[in-house]
Amino acid sequence: MLQEMFSEMVMRKDASLIPHYYHPDFQRESNGQLEDYRAFASGHEKMYATPVTYEVRYDDASWVESAAKVAVRLWIRKQISAGNALEFEILLVAAYLDGKIHHLWEMTSPRRWASSACNDHA
Repeated sequence: MLQEMFSEMVMRKDASLIPHYYHPDFQRESNGQLEDYRAFASGHEKMYATPVTYEVRYDDASWVESAAKVAVRLWIRKQISAGNALEFEILLVAAYLDGKIHHLWEMTSPRRWASSACNDHA
């Protein structure tokens, strides 16, 4: 489901799919910062309305998965215009509840998802 969410929602910038993939009680903890469903959805809706594009690569050897959780190392390249891109390495653990992503724990490098060109959200 995680790969499907990245390809269908993130890379296509389709914020209407947030309720499809994320549980209403969703929380994301990224580099020690906690974000609830409302803040997460609002941030993604704003970013998806911009010209930003995303590419996702996975470390296939890093996948650890069960019915209730998944852990993976991945990279997201976030680009606003030609020559203006940021790539983030992410160590991610996701927990599912009722078939949706209920909790994400992330450590990213660089630690911020921001630059003057790429705003504050994934």
